[in-house]
Amino acid sequence: MERVLTVEFGPSRSKRFAKAVAEAQSGGGECSELEPGSYRVRFVLGSGGSVYTSLARLLQRVRNWRATEVYEDDRLVSSFNAREMGWCAAFYLSSFGECRDRFGFGVLPRCGLCPLFDSERAIRAGIRDEPAPRERFEAASRRDDFELLAKPDFTIVTDLDFLFNPDLLRLLNWNIPDWMDLSPLVPDSPPDEWPETAGDQPAS
Repeated sequence: MERVLTVEFGPSRSKRFAKAVAEAQSGGGECSELEPGSYRVRFVLGSGGSVYTSLARLLQRVRNWRATEVYEDDRLVSSFNAREMGWCAAFYLSSFGECRDRFGFGVLPRCGLCPLFDSERAIRAGIRDEPAPRERFEAASRRDDFELLAKPDFTIVTDLDFLFNPDLLRLLNWNIPDWMDLSPLVPDSPPDEWPETAGDQPAS
């Protein structure tokens, strides 16, 4: 999958402006001069790590300037997130040839701009490999003495942890993957007795 990010910067009175222009012209993007002192650089992001490095290096120089803007198509995006995504993707591509982020801190905003982001792998990374054992719950359910079951451990529903990650759901456009089993959320049968609501109680 390819994505296109466009960086527009300048004019600027910064002493580093000439170096930023040289970086834009010699990097992995397509640089064009919009008007004297104003430049546009188009980065086609795919599987080449050098393009991500060029994007990150350019934004390292120009992202704090008032005239700097970053676009994906016609949508204005965060220059900070674009720079962080560039460094991250360049590292994983040069080291492994693909993204191997473990998502230890969840899905970060920079992932929303990255062509390497795999939503299914991100969901699976958030699911624990070893869910809590069910044996003691099954053994307790066969006994009359339920005092042995002190407190239910709801971590057995680890496949559904991603439902409580709004950042990841936003990246998925709030669509649940087809392979995800949501049956633990649906009871096998309705309860024998429904709790009384305020409308069912007799007036005092």
